[in-house]
Amino acid sequence: MSINNHSYFLIFLVFLIVSCNSDDFNKTQSGLKYNIVKEGDGPEFKDEDYILLAMDYYDEKDSLLFSYTEKGIPVTIRYNDTLWDQRGQVYEGFKMLKVGDSAIFKVNCDNLYSLSFRGEIPYGLNPNSDITFYVGVVATMNSDEFRLWQADQFQKRKELQMKQSEDQLYEDLSIIDMYLDEKGLIAMELESGLRYVVDREGTGPKPEMGDSVIVKYTGYLLDGTQFDSSDRFDKPYIFEIGSGKVINAWDEGITLMSKGAKFTFYVPSPLGYGTRGIGKLIEPNAILMFDVELMEIVKKNK
Repeated sequence: MSINNHSYFLIFLVFLIVSCNSDDFNKTQSGLKYNIVKEGDGPEFKDEDYILLAMDYYDEKDSLLFSYTEKGIPVTIRYNDTLWDQRGQVYEGFKMLKVGDSAIFKVNCDNLYSLSFRGEIPYGLNPNSDITFYVGVVATMNSDEFRLWQADQFQKRKELQMKQSEDQLYEDLSIIDMYLDEKGLIAMELESGLRYVVDREGTGPKPEMGDSVIVKYTGYLLDGTQFDSSDRFDKPYIFEIGSGKVINAWDEGITLMSKGAKFTFYVPSPLGYGTRGIGKLIEPNAILMFDVELMEIVKKNK
């Protein structure tokens, strides 16, 4: 098993897409149009092997429906000779291939979604049109090899997400610090990246993980757009610290407050809603501000 040719297939798929010539296709009895562009020297598929495919496919208007060249993650399918015979034209095409092969398939849209994908045709696609697949066979793996590969891919994705989050944090902090400087505000800085300004000190003990707190708050984007407020509840908001019901910045920041305190939090996106965003106003990687007043602390042991 070797998957060191990922980069090659990424480049080669781009080449296939750019240089595709419809006159080069053969046709099977089922109607599959195919062109084996390059023959590799790898092994043929064995029953129950996992097949890793570099694959992009487009509709009749050349609109991209799925892209390996963008995601860099192979499509994984398990080889089953009998089952594949029942899965339509695209699987008929896959059966022609071995490791290292590259091909272009033109598959009937209705055949693809009814037999291969076992689902409804997406809105806007013509059932009688062709879906064009650009395919490269990256590798085959047995069950043990596949489990190891999955674990390795999971770890790599986790490390990549952590690196992207770290990069985003540095970018957000640069913007926040510039904003604070322009406004003439002096903020306290936490190791996590959270910035906060003490508008009013409180008195008494501070809440701990597991305690419940009652707060009033208003949330803003950095441009001043208000996206949320406890006023919409007609009463203060209550939650348990550390329960996962609020963003990380709140769990950390509110433990610095005493009853009666008012803080303004400046939240880099990894401590807020991250790359997913939320709702219509909070886009991915949005920096947030919160005015928070701590009204009451309900200790967990009481």
